[in-house]
Amino acid sequence: MKRCILVFILTGMTLSVFAQSQTLRDSTVRSQDWTIALDEVVVSVQKRNQNSLEVPIAVNALSGTDLIKLDVRQFDELSEHIPGMQMQLQSPNNPGYVIRGVTSDDGDSRSQARVSIFQDGISISRSRASAVELFDLDRIEVVKGPQGTLFGRGAEIGALHLIRKKPVNAMGGEVTLGYGSYNRKLAEGFINTPVLKDKLLNRFAFTFEDRDGFIKNLSGGDLNGKNTFALRNSTRLFSGERTVTDLVVDYQRDNYPGTSFKNGQYAPAGGDVSPNTTADLEQGKNLYIKRNLGGGGLFVNHDINHAWKFNSVTGFRAFNSDESFDADGTASPLLWCSEIEKGKQFSQEFRFNYTNNRNFNGFAGMSYFYENTSQEVPLRNNEQALYPAYISGVLNGLFAGMFSPEIAGALFPAMPALTNGKPNYTEQIPDIRAIMEQLYSQQLGMPLTLEQIFASLPAEQRQQLTGMIDLLSNYPLKTLHEETYKNTATNHAAEVFADGTWQITRQLGLTAGLRLSYERQKGTYEAAASGQPAILGILQGSPNMLAAVSDGEIADAKDYYSVVMRAALNYLIGRNNFYASVSRGRRPGVVYVEPAGTTFLSPEVIWSYEAGIKGILLNGKLNYDLAAYYYDWSHFQSASLHLEEGASIARYMPDDAGKARSFGIETSLKYAILPDLNLFGTYAYIDGKFNDKDEEGHEQEYAGHHFRLTPEHSFSLGFDFSYALRKGPLFYLRPAYSWKSKVWFEDNNDERLTQPGYGLLNCTAGFRFKPSKNRKTYLEIGLYGKNVLNEKYIIDAGNSGNAIGFPTFIAGNPSVFGGQIRIGF
Repeated sequence: MKRCILVFILTGMTLSVFAQSQTLRDSTVRSQDWTIALDEVVVSVQKRNQNSLEVPIAVNALSGTDLIKLDVRQFDELSEHIPGMQMQLQSPNNPGYVIRGVTSDDGDSRSQARVSIFQDGISISRSRASAVELFDLDRIEVVKGPQGTLFGRGAEIGALHLIRKKPVNAMGGEVTLGYGSYNRKLAEGFINTPVLKDKLLNRFAFTFEDRDGFIKNLSGGDLNGKNTFALRNSTRLFSGERTVTDLVVDYQRDNYPGTSFKNGQYAPAGGDVSPNTTADLEQGKNLYIKRNLGGGGLFVNHDINHAWKFNSVTGFRAFNSDESFDADGTASPLLWCSEIEKGKQFSQEFRFNYTNNRNFNGFAGMSYFYENTSQEVPLRNNEQALYPAYISGVLNGLFAGMFSPEIAGALFPAMPALTNGKPNYTEQIPDIRAIMEQLYSQQLGMPLTLEQIFASLPAEQRQQLTGMIDLLSNYPLKTLHEETYKNTATNHAAEVFADGTWQITRQLGLTAGLRLSYERQKGTYEAAASGQPAILGILQGSPNMLAAVSDGEIADAKDYYSVVMRAALNYLIGRNNFYASVSRGRRPGVVYVEPAGTTFLSPEVIWSYEAGIKGILLNGKLNYDLAAYYYDWSHFQSASLHLEEGASIARYMPDDAGKARSFGIETSLKYAILPDLNLFGTYAYIDGKFNDKDEEGHEQEYAGHHFRLTPEHSFSLGFDFSYALRKGPLFYLRPAYSWKSKVWFEDNNDERLTQPGYGLLNCTAGFRFKPSKNRKTYLEIGLYGKNVLNEKYIIDAGNSGNAIGFPTFIAGNPSVFGGQIRIGF
């Protein structure tokens, strides 16, 4: 067997390369191609195929072959291989995307994404519908910095673009089967068929993965498991020599057990408060994540002549998700919540590309985007359990303010929510009138009634106090309180855009782009009065404790106009590209409708200044890239706990956090030290903080605080060793270690809600049997290990339970091991 050189890089280079000179009609299945050149990295972020060295922006790419070799199958595993990017995946219904320190994870239907997620040029950025399975992909491109000119209204801080494999003019197929820890079962594959040779091609791909949960739930079932099924069909039609049409339809079904939001204060019976061990969430198997999403894309590419091309991209997408979660993280029925979200969207883009093969390449076009989404949040609790956990504390604070801490402590002594893992219940509020009369009588040495105690107060105030106390005295607490609120958003956006590169000299190039947008954003809110009034709500004149009651559905809308732009200079010296850029990005505004009034959050605006160098040295043995950037924000949109008028429990609401800034450095290196041994490494430094003062010179709430989900330092190291055994298979070994420093999970930088620095070691190893001259099949047998050292860490903290003083914590994945067999032809 001829020795093959395996070359791959985790941080910006791809394995399989589609040469620009190869036409679509002559494409063949490339999954068996094991020999590549280091310098051939093709990306399409500027709407045309280019060598990545030519592009004057920070872009990293992982090919489909990379993903297979690294056993990357879901979004959160990407962050280990892309410098400056972090990804949080509580569940497929709750992804968080972080590029260069800025997070995009809000599930409220009225908010917009900061990071755009695209499939073949079609936006799938809506949070609850963006996390898809990574299978049968050509490559993933991650573009950093404001990219509104290239990717539209949601790419304020970057974009993640999934390019899926399309049909090719050759019969081929592949199947992968795997089994691993926690009863993990995997089945994945594709079949590529030329239906009519050179005319009509088809490719069908699927994936199925099922795994038990990492966390046992004492109340029933397990948590943090996985069950997903996805399929895709792609059809390609050649209409003459100049027109190619692709139709892609896809569907994904998720049916996960619930997420372990584990309480950090109260341990389950016989257990501890570690997020990585057994939990006891009282709804048991009623906790789940169910999600359906799918859509279609129609792509028309027509060569008008040698210089002009026309492209049409039509997309439709729909989703519905239902997540049931225990917000307090205990065995007590304090807060059982659901989030039900639905949405549909349509998009259309027309684009003309121009190239004169001398000194100018560019494109111009227009697009339209429509979406309608809704988020419904039912909340349920048992007041008898909530009283010792929360209600008594609220009443204690209320009476301490009106009377004294001593009186409040006697009326509402502190009580634990659970004892030895078992919930404590209080059937009714104490007889406050009798207790107060007794306390004051003892203090003054004479019998007193409540009316006598308040005799010196004005009549109206005296009446209010006695009325409230009589209401609370011996009040029977309910075993079930339910309420629901719902918000919706309808967005229309029309855009025109142009972008191009002028090659001033052979070495010097100027790139500039502009996008003009018009948006019509409409938001609604609705919350009915609960049929089981909550005592905390009653005290504030509402039957609800969380959701402010509305008079039916209330709505508001606003029009927004925006301009985003970019300009970049680059200079080539040999195979090295020096570039500098300035760009303006924008996150759409928010129409946040509430009964108390509508909050119109201003669009978030960022100015980016970046410089970098990337290239190839040492006769092609060393690939490198280095970038430094500075971001300046105004109207930084955040979310914090707010207590709304008429509500008794705070909830997360968007707000304008003012000015912020970020400075960072990123680098990645790949060195082919030997023909069979390649070393790689990445490093990212991010100093992302809120400014001390806003634009008007006022002190800011989060002054000096670090951005959430953003490590200051992160790096990865690893190697790829491959060796072709004499007259035998190819052996490979690929360990990779990644590390990140301390992470805050909230913008208020609460020290309780942090994760100290930690590292993860992953590894794949196996044998690849190449086909012989007379055989077309190939076989690969491999082993994988993830978090090999079984590092204990968390991926999130705070969450909805923080609203009642019960912050919860979500464990990261433990060590898992398994094996896979792949066969193809």
